[in-house]
Amino acid sequence: MRTHTLFDPTHAPANVAEPMGPGPLPDLAGKRVALVKNAWPSWHAMVDHLATLLADRHEGITFEQYIVPNGSAADPELLRRIAAETDAAVVGLANCGSCTAWSFHDALELTRLSLPAVLVVTSEFAELAAAVARAKRSAIPQVLLPLNPETVDLRVALDLVDDAVDEIVERLTVPVAADGPAPATATRFAAVEAAGDADDDTAHEFFYRRGWTDGLPVRLPTVPRVERLLAALGDVDPGEVIAMMPPTGFGVTYESLAVNAVMAGAVPEVMPILVAMVRAACEPEFNLNGIATTTGPSTPLVIVNGPVGGAAGVNAGRGALGHGWRANVAIGRTLRLLINNIGGATPGSISKSIMGQPGRFSFCFAENEQSSPWAPLHADRGVDPAKSAVTLLGATGSMNLLTPRQDADAMLSLFADGLAFMGNPNVVMGRGTVAVLITPGHARVLAAAGLSKAGVATEIWKRSTLPIERFPRSAHPDPPYEFVQHDGLVYTVKDPSHLFVVVVGGPEPTHATLIPSHPSSVPVTRAITPTPEK
Repeated sequence: MRTHTLFDPTHAPANVAEPMGPGPLPDLAGKRVALVKNAWPSWHAMVDHLATLLADRHEGITFEQYIVPNGSAADPELLRRIAAETDAAVVGLANCGSCTAWSFHDALELTRLSLPAVLVVTSEFAELAAAVARAKRSAIPQVLLPLNPETVDLRVALDLVDDAVDEIVERLTVPVAADGPAPATATRFAAVEAAGDADDDTAHEFFYRRGWTDGLPVRLPTVPRVERLLAALGDVDPGEVIAMMPPTGFGVTYESLAVNAVMAGAVPEVMPILVAMVRAACEPEFNLNGIATTTGPSTPLVIVNGPVGGAAGVNAGRGALGHGWRANVAIGRTLRLLINNIGGATPGSISKSIMGQPGRFSFCFAENEQSSPWAPLHADRGVDPAKSAVTLLGATGSMNLLTPRQDADAMLSLFADGLAFMGNPNVVMGRGTVAVLITPGHARVLAAAGLSKAGVATEIWKRSTLPIERFPRSAHPDPPYEFVQHDGLVYTVKDPSHLFVVVVGGPEPTHATLIPSHPSSVPVTRAITPTPEK
């Protein structure tokens, strides 16, 4: 019998258990109840109906309604105000991936402020809510709706409230016993027994069956391989936490980073890039919590700048967004494996993307700084241009444009037209930062026309508009979202600063790529610390 001793890629320090939240109210008579509603239209009508039902049953009860975003955290000041102004809260609606993760967050924050709260969840997203509760080691009283009210007519949605009202009251007034949440992985190693398996197929199947891979074969994380990648970072403590990764909030240690990097096929030279990438991905404003759990296709796009990327072999030229480049693939794939294994965003149960996208395997490239007439992206973002950095953007996909070759004005119009479509989430929600990836050939033509990079962004922004009358009423944003609108025109993003122009790829001014983004994600840039000289 042969035994593989391999690192467990899910091993992470356990989160500290949350203290018990506030106790239930004795009853709701005379109480002030917060009705917290995100952007789902059905939930707005359901909240009104809930208020009517509760008012009929509890003498002197009053209500305050508050609007919060779907795909990001509520403003902390708003949550403090809710806790100060009311005696209990009903939070909803958890009926998409990111809104479940963030509704749970908002309900948890309210309980931390000593406000009893109940979370309303639809059945499809109950597993996600339960997983977040286990990861956070906290219990929020929940009421489960058997149907997603956005998929049925309004009368059925209101009937769901009729059926749930007693349970909502019970969750606010009766103590609920909660299952003890599970800690993070307790052991660093996975022992895989393989009889007569010279090709390691048993170990590969072991990893796949536990959901530790991205569906493709991985490089097995043996002790020598992991130690080799750790050595590339110099004198670091393998158990030191680099960052806390959503949605679980478990810590990514140097060791768990190296384990997942081995599995992704990384070489030692990319390790400093990976450390900066993890720190950027876990910054709150990037909203990995939303990106990892959304029903949309969003995924982190990693853009590398500076000499460290070139030394590590990150491709910035022909085919940079595609296959065949080990560093590009390994960097993006490492992040995906970490989101799955440490962040806990396993596909289907926690990662609720309806269709996904190929970029969820890996999405990484370097900017073609050598062939650009302008300053690089990281310099625009405040990093010394002589240094190295990574920038993360929450990408919802990519779209190819076939462009004129020498006509700068026509290029700008086509770039803008490609972004200005009614189904673009950035248009519909009025938020986010988009990227326009152009070739060195495009950049040469545009610079020859006297345009700076900021000038290019401004021209694209000015032209990327749609007349508001083109939008059917049902396609208008739901509060708190709203169009970016001026003089009857709807703009793709707030202003030119929310439009990145990045030079990448081969020399021909023929094909460009547009990257719409996760609307509630803010791009994050972090400097790369090179490996110390030995």
